[in-house]
Amino acid sequence: MNTKRPDRKAYLVGGGIASLAAAVYLIRDGGWRGNDIRILEEATFGGSLDAGGSAALGYSMRGSRMYGPAYVLMYELLSRIPSLDDPAKSVTQDTLEFWTEAPWDDHARLVERGRIVDAASFGLSDKNRVDLIGLMMRGEAALGARRIDECFGADFFGTRFWLMWCSMFGFETWHSAAELRRYLLRFLRLFPDLPTLKIIQSTRYNARDSIVRPIMRWLEQQGVQFDSGVQVTDLTFEARADGRKAVRRISARRQGADADIEVAPDDFVIVTLGSITADSSLGSMDASPPPPQRRSGAWALWERLAAQDAAFGRPGAFCGDIERTKWVTFTVTHADDRFVRRMRALSGSAPGRGGLVTLADSSWRLTFHFFHLPAYPDQPPDTHVWWGYGLFADRAGDFVGKTMPECSGREILTELYSHLGWQDDLPTLLEGANCVPCLLPYTTSQFMPRSPGDRPPVVPPGTANLAFVGQYCEIPDNVVYTVEYSIHAAALAVASLLGAPGMVPPAYQGLDHPHALVGAIRRVLE
Repeated sequence: MNTKRPDRKAYLVGGGIASLAAAVYLIRDGGWRGNDIRILEEATFGGSLDAGGSAALGYSMRGSRMYGPAYVLMYELLSRIPSLDDPAKSVTQDTLEFWTEAPWDDHARLVERGRIVDAASFGLSDKNRVDLIGLMMRGEAALGARRIDECFGADFFGTRFWLMWCSMFGFETWHSAAELRRYLLRFLRLFPDLPTLKIIQSTRYNARDSIVRPIMRWLEQQGVQFDSGVQVTDLTFEARADGRKAVRRISARRQGADADIEVAPDDFVIVTLGSITADSSLGSMDASPPPPQRRSGAWALWERLAAQDAAFGRPGAFCGDIERTKWVTFTVTHADDRFVRRMRALSGSAPGRGGLVTLADSSWRLTFHFFHLPAYPDQPPDTHVWWGYGLFADRAGDFVGKTMPECSGREILTELYSHLGWQDDLPTLLEGANCVPCLLPYTTSQFMPRSPGDRPPVVPPGTANLAFVGQYCEIPDNVVYTVEYSIHAAALAVASLLGAPGMVPPAYQGLDHPHALVGAIRRVLE
């Protein structure tokens, strides 16, 4: 389908994966010229899919990503994008080949007091099973803004099932029950493999090098304009004869000066709402991350838009309680393999093959995993990189006595090594390690309890040339905190603005796959 007009432009606000995907769809499915597409980004292109650093200074990434067979739109999009290493292969082909070469097979999913916990049994009582299956079968409208802890007894949150589920996906007891229901249904096929994580897929390198950079290279070849250092502050609308309103001006700032953009009547404006990595800060091996400060324009823009029109959602439902949404993640670079050898002896898994390890008795609920070598294209063969996070960052550590935001990288490693029972070898294990902690104020904000209207639809009612993308627009039945969600939003935005919303398939529905449902229920009942 080609609905391109010679004078039509597209302005994509935010340079994350949603905008990158929207640009691909405009070119591929809409027939647009790349030089008619302009992506406006305040900081770093790729958004939350970031990674950087070096072996000498320490690698870092704010988050780590996992993928699976239900990521239909992501794999379809990436099937047309050549990989960095071999242009004859698509990113999809390279990723699936890598998964075949180095699949996860977790033998130490839960560790307590330095010993592996047998996670084969979920540890669910009959009431837990009834509550879990009941939540999956319940309609989302009936759940409303209920919290997870309003749907289960207190004992459920001590089960091995919940320890594995919450530490894998990042759920807290105060998060949205409706979102948990969506996750349970989306990941039905995971239930039999929850202890081993065999079904989980990962990219050859980190997400930036395996996904973002290949897409950006392809878009640059098409002539797409990447405009960095631009903070969009507001949108100005005008009424049309049909009663709808259209964006006519993008208010922006660049290096302290106005950089407004006039929008023609037929132009498209696609805005990424909010950000899960906005206002993040990095620490070091010997310093904790600085406290969060409101610097990013992502949330401020959404707040200004929402003040103009109730159809644009309610950002306060997500960014209004940092104490409930913040995380600390950490990336560790090792100049030697001492810790790697110890973990291999404990878990029986080579680096990159073991999946997630959760320290079940950690007050922070620490979870970490090793990347397959190399996680970065320039990573030396004798350097190891791994990544982790704490689910309960505001609790005092069991050994260091501080909350995670108060800790340096050295203190985080001290806490983790001590939970593994290796206190006597702390000096040796810390030698040659470089742990970079990252404080993220809004990481689980998209999981916060919500009501209808808190998340606006991809195309807000009453608008003519505007669409919203990212993690905070509403896509029925799909699950946030996934690359698939952002790409789905981009596909819906472009197809709807082009007048063909039926082009986009619906989100994966677990209940439409009876074998997956039966397998999940059978596993819960064991």
